[in-house]
Amino acid sequence: MSELSSNEKLQIMNDTKQLILDYLVEQAEINATALKSYENDTLDKYDPEIKKMRETEAIKLRDRIYELNRHIAVIKRM
Repeated sequence: MSELSSNEKLQIMNDTKQLILDYLVEQAEINATALKSYENDTLDKYDPEIKKMRETEAIKLRDRIYELNRHIAVIKRM
């Protein structure tokens, strides 16, 4: 089996990096879309327990988006 050249190794690493970035960006977009459904909905029509659960879920989604964006920023710097 032949050894990979430095250029081939770099290309594989860059391709892998791009695949990871694409995945993380896609996940951030999915979470952002889900968050919009919580933010665009008026909570007045829900009873207090459901309203509290929806607010908690929105907080979780914001946190996920923030963490994904942090990971994306770190990987882009590599």
